Amino acid sequence: MKKLLFLSILSVFSFGAKAQPSFSLTEGQPALVYSLPKTEFNFEIETEKTIQKPGVFYRYSERYLATNKVITEEKTNFRLKSIKVKNRAIADSSRTYSFIPNQWLQTYHLSVNSQGILCGVNVNCEPEKTINPTILLPTKEIVKDQLLSLGEEYMLAGSEAKLAEGVAKQIYRIRERRLSLLSADVDKLPADGDSFKTMMDGLNKLERDLTELFTGKTTVETQAQTISLVPTKAINNQVLFRLSALKGIVSADDLSGVPFYINVLPATISVTPADPKARPEKTALFCVLPAATQLTIGDGINTFYNSEFFVPQFGKTIPLPESLFRKSGMKLHIDCQTGRLLSIE
Repeated sequence: MKKLLFLSILSVFSFGAKAQPSFSLTEGQPALVYSLPKTEFNFEIETEKTIQKPGVFYRYSERYLATNKVITEEKTNFRLKSIKVKNRAIADSSRTYSFIPNQWLQTYHLSVNSQGILCGVNVNCEPEKTINPTILLPTKEIVKDQLLSLGEEYMLAGSEAKLAEGVAKQIYRIRERRLSLLSADVDKLPADGDSFKTMMDGLNKLERDLTELFTGKTTVETQAQTISLVPTKAINNQVLFRLSALKGIVSADDLSGVPFYINVLPATISVTPADPKARPEKTALFCVLPAATQLTIGDGINTFYNSEFFVPQFGKTIPLPESLFRKSGMKLHIDCQTGRLLSIE
């Protein structure tokens, strides 16, 4: 929740390196403290985990089910599903300043948010949006050992081949039963549509479970991991993370995974220099002219993410002169996400 500071009035004995250079603070003198923002990027990386397990009767699949498209060994494989990028503003400790109230300035109060980032002068901060992190739990299936629904002839045979034969016959009986229901070739049909659907769903599930004893089972899970980054300079082809087909997301220095590279390229900001003959004005506050920054993520061949952000730490710090704040009833709005001056009323 944004706080309206009339403002963190501190009794400062020494403000040190963070103090605004143009201000000299004396012991016991009240000062208002504010920060300019910098951008933190949060990368939400979703991967898809595929687990393949062979069925107990896979050796007999061609003999009894006439198919050789079966899983013969247990495998686990990861692949990249999506990359989402979220940015948020945090206080920049290297651009934290003090402001000393002055009876000649119309600065009734400075507005800062919950992190102390400047939002404006003589205005209220916009309500902060609480963003809950996305937590995606993998779907796990609990597999219980179940007895096969076979007759005494097969259950007491003591032979794997005999059990496989009994399961295969059960599969064929389920298929015949389903075909009879679909063609209405039965003595008595279910009473209504819901009963018919329930019966068909039960037959389909039973057939699928029994067939997986021959062909094997494939389970797909979705997993998510978040990586945070606060860039302080341009980044060119730096490894953000690696993806291993066997272990999923691994660290950037783990050579078992395929590297995914990040590029953070800010545009150059050209600022017209001040007229050297002009009379210098005393600075009251600072804001930021953020830099348009291109952010891309790829594996060196394909690009998986490409977007542009306005990043304050790559921008220019702009001084606001005291003469701006001497007009009665003035209001100044600043974007707390980028530090940009939005409007002056």
